[in-house]
Amino acid sequence: AEEAPYVGDATMAIAYTGGTTGFPKGVMLTNDSVNSVSYNFKYAGLCATPGERFLGIIPVFTSYGMVCGMHMPLCMGTELVLIPRFVPTTIGKLVKQFRPHHMISTPAFYEILMGSKEVKNMDLSFLITMGSGGDTMNEGLEGKLQQFMRAHKIRYPLAQGYGMSELSAAASFCVNDRYKPGSVGIPSLSLTVSVFHPETGEELNIGEEGEICVTGPSMMKGYFNNKEETEYVMRKHADGQTWIHSGDIGYIDEDGFVYIQGRVKRMITRFDGHKVFPITIESFISEHDAVHSCSVIGVDDRERLQGQYPMAVIELNSGIDSSRRDEICREIYARCQEHLEQRGKPVAVVCI
Repeated sequence: AEEAPYVGDATMAIAYTGGTTGFPKGVMLTNDSVNSVSYNFKYAGLCATPGERFLGIIPVFTSYGMVCGMHMPLCMGTELVLIPRFVPTTIGKLVKQFRPHHMISTPAFYEILMGSKEVKNMDLSFLITMGSGGDTMNEGLEGKLQQFMRAHKIRYPLAQGYGMSELSAAASFCVNDRYKPGSVGIPSLSLTVSVFHPETGEELNIGEEGEICVTGPSMMKGYFNNKEETEYVMRKHADGQTWIHSGDIGYIDEDGFVYIQGRVKRMITRFDGHKVFPITIESFISEHDAVHSCSVIGVDDRERLQGQYPMAVIELNSGIDSSRRDEICREIYARCQEHLEQRGKPVAVVCI
């Protein structure tokens, strides 16, 4: 058969996602956009050698699974162990069985791995890199996972990354020991990541919080048959470049590391206009040994016509005596009052 010519901007896949608005949209990925992600990983200096084993557990119908969990490891020459139908509770068994050198996962799956009996006392030094993406990981869970990795002799710290389907999955990631706690890494080689004021569109300085925007070759072609949503997310700036507006709030530090604080729509705005980011409170509370998971929501200010306050809903670890629930709640509430900034303290803590 005659080899087909390479067409860079040809649509090679349509990945459906809730995107920045929650309504399912078809993201048109191109040959160039997908390949650019693989090149970014290949030439980032990752400690990866052709022939090493990569465990692919992320469903390939998602851009994260298709690009970072299948296309990228194959382009880097690794041996891919693809799990067509991944059952989260089997993650420990899969790691023990296949002994991968590299893998990617979501925070929720790594949390299951930490509690897996198959790897409880196992030497995991064969694992070189563990990448995390697909969801935000609060610093409490990150700290527990890093401790788990050190105890099991995994070579490098957790390689958190950041991206979205509209960017063919990956826009930034940590590389080997180039890592900072709470960060999702440094921008990919071929991409420009910057922070803009979500209302004025002004480009912000180092350390200032605003909307994360990205431009570069990994951008999608657009949403399938949805011009309005495409124009909302892909906007031309004064510099003449088209930028993807992520809908995520974050900042970039002086070393170029990117930090995600939460969604634009998930900010809790107090009556005085002060913005509270739930992930800050969730990260702090999740550091407590008794906490399994935590979610911070906004509750209406009963004394004023507008504004909300944060309230923390906590799931405690299994095995904790129910008679201690109220005591632990009071303890966590007191710690929040003592250590969190004045206008970012939860008004209530509920343990379930």
